[in-house]
Amino acid sequence: MDSVTHIALGAVIGEAKLGREVGYKAALWGAAISTFPDLDVLLNPFLDSAHQLRFHRGFTHSFVFLLLASPVFGLLIQRFHREKYDIGWKPWAWVAFWSLLSHILIDVTTSYGTQIFEPFSSYPATIDSMFIIDPFYTSPLIAGIIISLLQKKDSKLRIWVPRVALLVSSLYIMVGLGIKAHVNQVFDASFKQQYGNYERLKTIPGPFTNLLWMGYIERNDSIYVSTYSLFDDNYHLNFNGIAKNSNLLEPWIDDYPADVLNWFSMGYYIMEKSGNELYLHDLRFGRSDFWLSHNADFIWTNRFIFNEDSTNVVDFDRAIPILDSGVDNREQIWNRFLGIKPD
Repeated sequence: MDSVTHIALGAVIGEAKLGREVGYKAALWGAAISTFPDLDVLLNPFLDSAHQLRFHRGFTHSFVFLLLASPVFGLLIQRFHREKYDIGWKPWAWVAFWSLLSHILIDVTTSYGTQIFEPFSSYPATIDSMFIIDPFYTSPLIAGIIISLLQKKDSKLRIWVPRVALLVSSLYIMVGLGIKAHVNQVFDASFKQQYGNYERLKTIPGPFTNLLWMGYIERNDSIYVSTYSLFDDNYHLNFNGIAKNSNLLEPWIDDYPADVLNWFSMGYYIMEKSGNELYLHDLRFGRSDFWLSHNADFIWTNRFIFNEDSTNVVDFDRAIPILDSGVDNREQIWNRFLGIKPD
């Protein structure tokens, strides 16, 4: 998730746990600890693109790190505040535990992939139930922490307001999981009715909402793409089939950068060759037009970099598209959200 959400969630957790005992410092520590796992990006200048991709959302986002770091944070914070607050290290450790756990779990709801089982497994866990920025999830947390911090230290509202904020945001996640189950059923039934069986299916929420979705269905080395809005008047989806061209990746799959891209994309990619250049487009992040026009840039595109004699892939770089935020594109996405399907 975005940094604002992590900060707000950690602050609410700190406030709910220790707000009445230590005041606003509980919220500050909760916010700081909740953002700590993403500091793994500080190593990016020392890593190539493949190792950057493999390292981010790695060990610092794992359950092992959570268990090891929580008591350390507790001891360090208590030592920092030992002259003012005599509450021991365990309450601070619990703030750290829940703040780190919230960071891990909320990242899992997005489509990026989080290596929660490191160092035992690099499997990128993802639920694909929430967009990386979701104001409907974040707003109750921000409102909760603002209202709570405006209260006096001994006010009962400092107990109940952050708890209500956590409850509302958690219920939003649960509702999103229910919506996703429905969306999966729609994609499954519509595709089978038109094309028959398939190999696998992935659905991903659209920008800033869980009411508009993208779906990717793999069948016979092709990816079938469609969009679905909860406001659609029927469950018949219009699929666009795209050749995966996995044969273009196979010669390089044993090269570490190519293997990392295959791992990161979870196999939801299409390969493209243009002249001497080879590209892998990660479909999970969609296109700048949300698949509503006939052609647009992919959000996540990687260009392979070869050695001098072109016998190995040695790295890759990511092409940053110019996102189409024009009036026409915004209108298309808004109409699709309202249930109007493109021609």
